Amino acid sequence: MTTVQDTLRLFGITRCYKGFQHTAHAICLVVHDESRLEAVTKKIYMETASHFHCKWTAVERNIRTAAARAWKVNRPLLFEMAGYPLACIPTASEFIEILASYILRLSQPQTQLRPLAML
Repeated sequence: MTTVQDTLRLFGITRCYKGFQHTAHAICLVVHDESRLEAVTKKIYMETASHFHCKWTAVERNIRTAAARAWKVNRPLLFEMAGYPLACIPTASEFIEILASYILRLSQPQTQLRPLAML
């Protein structure tokens, strides 16, 4: 959870934002089980809402607000984490996926890639 919270802080998303806890929890759900991305509303938003005793629409809105903050505060870092061009603010589900994938990549040891000719 600390890595997730530290990553959010890089974008100026702090505990002052109601969406901080919602976003952190949603990212942790995906870090623990990436298959949740196949049913975002049911397996991420609804589970997070249940945990925080609120509506899933509030969770999704708060994560959208966090994504907008990240876009405004540190767009270059968001581009780097995404690893692909972003034409506009990522959706809530895209934002969760970008940060979860980044955190998962950080936790994996670097492996040497062999040139294609050697495969």
